[in-house]
Amino acid sequence: MLKCLRLEQGLSMRKAAELAGVSTSTIVHIETGRMDAPRGIRLERLLLVYGGIKVKSFYERVRTFQVDLTPRDELEELLGRANEAQVRTLLAIVRGVLG
Repeated sequence: MLKCLRLEQGLSMRKAAELAGVSTSTIVHIETGRMDAPRGIRLERLLLVYGGIKVKSFYERVRTFQVDLTPRDELEELLGRANEAQVRTLLAIVRGVLG
């Protein structure tokens, strides 16, 4: 949900991080699910950057949120969660398929 809000604002991860006062890696980890979404003041700060959304409204959106990923988007998301060994295995498979 946070990634969609960021993209709706036309923000890069780097710019969003700068505006929210966090590191780019924090944004990456939150959006890829490696880190839980922030709570309290940290969430409020992100939501302010991501369009001024109120926390209550954010949680309502999260409750009803559905992503329609393209196959390419889904593959990119999965690769973002893969460790190095998994990436190497997947790369070998793709090379085999695409020749």
